[in-house]
Amino acid sequence: MLRGVALEERSPLTEPRAYRGRISIVTAWFCATNGRRVWCNSAIQMDAAMLLDFDPDIECFQSGVAELRWEEGGRSGAVRPAFFARTRGGQRLAIVHPPTARTAVAEEQVVREAAKAAGWHIRPLQVPQGVLRSSLRCVAHFRAAEFAPDSDARKALLKKFATPQPLQAGAAASGLGLQATGHAWHLLWMGELTCDWTKPLLPTSLVWASSTKSARQVDR
Repeated sequence: MLRGVALEERSPLTEPRAYRGRISIVTAWFCATNGRRVWCNSAIQMDAAMLLDFDPDIECFQSGVAELRWEEGGRSGAVRPAFFARTRGGQRLAIVHPPTARTAVAEEQVVREAAKAAGWHIRPLQVPQGVLRSSLRCVAHFRAAEFAPDSDARKALLKKFATPQPLQAGAAASGLGLQATGHAWHLLWMGELTCDWTKPLLPTSLVWASSTKSARQVDR
């Protein structure tokens, strides 16, 4: 019934609401990949959305667009996958939270059965940790199109960073003026510039042009 349905393009069933006593936050992640707002029920889910948005293989994703209900032995429940996504190769993904211990078997079964019928590939929720998390949060501030360089500026920056350069100093030496640093950060988000992601990303970090073209750049 859901085979071929682009859930990743649907609007959420409901928007999460803040309420008195709620422990988790309610926020929205602006998805640079497809220009849509993705509602998140927690900081963990927002970090997972950031990682999906950074993944060049992900073409589109959305949260809260479907709920899978189950009944077993007098018990009942519902599973709402964290996200539905589509890769650039056309593969559809159901990205799921870890099941709750009390109903893990039933939750896993209903997700497996629904995925088999709908043609989804199941992927566990992935959340960046430690240094990667803090570095992605820094570079994500520059993901919006307003920081994107034009063709000439992009070529100048990629030429400047053909050999490793400190991020801020290399941008300043590019001759592109005050906007150069924001452009460089944006190219890091796009994957056209890269760095050692195992180390904290700072303005003094060494950055260089990626040896492989970002999948997101192909569409530009």
